[in-house]
Amino acid sequence: MRLQSFFLLLVLSVCVCAQTKEVAITIDDLPLNGAQFEPVRLRKMTDNFLAAIKKHQIPAVGFVNERLLYHNNEADARIAILKSWLDGGVELGNHNFSHLGFANAALADFEDDFVRGDAVTRLLMRPNKPRYFRHPFLQMGKTAADEKAFEDFAAARGYKMAPVTVDVLDWMINAAHAKARASNDEAMVKQVGEEYVKFAAQRFDYSEQVAQELFGRPIKHIVLMHANELTAENLDAMAVLLKSKGYKFISVEEALQDPVYQMPEKYLGTSDRLGHWAFSSGKKLSPPQPPDFLQQPYLENQRNRR
Repeated sequence: MRLQSFFLLLVLSVCVCAQTKEVAITIDDLPLNGAQFEPVRLRKMTDNFLAAIKKHQIPAVGFVNERLLYHNNEADARIAILKSWLDGGVELGNHNFSHLGFANAALADFEDDFVRGDAVTRLLMRPNKPRYFRHPFLQMGKTAADEKAFEDFAAARGYKMAPVTVDVLDWMINAAHAKARASNDEAMVKQVGEEYVKFAAQRFDYSEQVAQELFGRPIKHIVLMHANELTAENLDAMAVLLKSKGYKFISVEEALQDPVYQMPEKYLGTSDRLGHWAFSSGKKLSPPQPPDFLQQPYLENQRNRR
């Protein structure tokens, strides 16, 4: 009854009057998602991100895996690149030191990885402090009690959780982009980028549809992207497309002011908030998936690792 009443309150709230589409952009796995490469190439990727962010005035948050700063004895260069995100107006958040997932980790181990995850970030952000945490793999605790214990632990250190309502699966599609780039197949690089943007638009449309069905109005969305070359090279095109669809870019802070993020819900163990809401209301989700040619390189990589 409490859950049903909250849904009714959301539908009848004053917020219903505002039909503007709004989205907060978040970027995971800074400084680099996926296969690692040299600082010169990493700098170019970062510059591509920052150019699009500046052009479209996107108040983004980037979530850092500090373990990646120490790859191949490149700490100085990688920390300098991480600082450039801050200099470019991007707020930094904590994504754990080693990208440890919570689903199969003990609470104490997860808390330890969390604490280690912002040592450099805190130094770079002075006098400000990191405010947001993103669960690696979007995995929350095995139980609601474990998750509450962690969130209380994080809150005592000034953190709020940063959930997700739109996932564009660039962590998967980037493998197709990387394969084309490694083969110097610029035509395929272009095709992958164009199809990625089209697919991302489909995921946005689907999330809007689900939100409309659940709440009777647009909500303030939070989209999950990753620090990879695929998104770096196509963020400008994606931003143009989103603007053409009526989206306004907002901060995570603004997004979390939407009452939907405070609603009671059944525990599902994922930071995919749209999934939580659908599960709580008994709705099954069936989001669009990428075309096969965008999935295959990732799946091949996974098979080769076994």
